[in-house]
Amino acid sequence: MLIVAGAWVMQLAVVSRLFVTGVQCSVPLTLIIVWGITFGSPLLKPSIDELRLSTVKTVLLRQALSGSISGALLGAAFAALYSSVLPMYPLAYPIVGWISGYFCLRNFNKAVVLVIPLVVILTFFAEALTALQLFILGRPLVIENFVEISVTEAVLNALIAPFVFLPMRGWYEFARYRHMMEAR
Repeated sequence: MLIVAGAWVMQLAVVSRLFVTGVQCSVPLTLIIVWGITFGSPLLKPSIDELRLSTVKTVLLRQALSGSISGALLGAAFAALYSSVLPMYPLAYPIVGWISGYFCLRNFNKAVVLVIPLVVILTFFAEALTALQLFILGRPLVIENFVEISVTEAVLNALIAPFVFLPMRGWYEFARYRHMMEAR
């Protein structure tokens, strides 16, 4: 909850004053995506033999469960905060938190380079889901303004993503190292 509160305060106090062509970056959305990318799926990758011997139902169930539960919960917490600003509960945040768990980058050496395109794609996807929700609710000019707002926000989110990812990955590695030392 401290992470959620810190990101929310950062968004309101600092980022709300920085605009590029009338659009600002979304620290909460970036944090949700990077959280899912960092902590990723708790399930191990299935082996080829496991896939060959499994039924379609088992494979689909495993695929559904391999998202980031913590990313979805973090997205739900931020969506609850945004429901006071928007006239709806943004379903995109928990969905994007869940989906970002599929792209677990905690063991990649060049993960900082891969974070940037993932944040762009997932921000664009989250904004598309939010725009679709607002369009269904009957808000005017949502689809017309979607592209110019989402592309600018995706680029701004991608610019701050490495600054969010590096401390979070360091925190994960420190916690893993500490756990290994305690296990001895």
